Amino acid sequence: MNKVTKGALAAAAGAAILAGGAGTMAAWNSSQSASGGTVTAGQLNLTSVDAGSWKWVGGAKDGQAFVPATDRLVPGDTVRYTATYKITAVGTNLTATLTPSLGGVTGDLASYLTATPTGGAGATVTAADNNTNKTVSTDITFKTSTTGTDGQDKTADLSGATVTLQQN
Repeated sequence: MNKVTKGALAAAAGAAILAGGAGTMAAWNSSQSASGGTVTAGQLNLTSVDAGSWKWVGGAKDGQAFVPATDRLVPGDTVRYTATYKITAVGTNLTATLTPSLGGVTGDLASYLTATPTGGAGATVTAADNNTNKTVSTDITFKTSTTGTDGQDKTADLSGATVTLQQN
């Protein structure tokens, strides 16, 4: 077969392939707008209801009021801060946890203190708790591992302590 004939056959085959492929490109289609409505996000919020109160835990003053301005802590002492918070929890599958923290506590004594969640802390909050009040307590302990004169005459500003409502 000569070169011209081979070229003509190749061109004809290419044209046949292109013509056949073009026929498969046509297809019917249709679309319609969805009428799904409006989507609204939920809400998670925590608001202080009261100023909270302090009490001694253990020792000679167990259960009595602790006055941060005048009472003095020593290693091993524990005091409890209790406050009430209003919960806003809106969302079909919403779950969250209340957690206290000393992360914002400042001062030279802060590193000698630990926070332990107690009453109400660590509680799971759901949409069923919306518009309710939760009481949360946090124990603040002067570390018993403190030795020598470490921490003496030091202060800590506890106003930076927080209670966080964190979505799970």
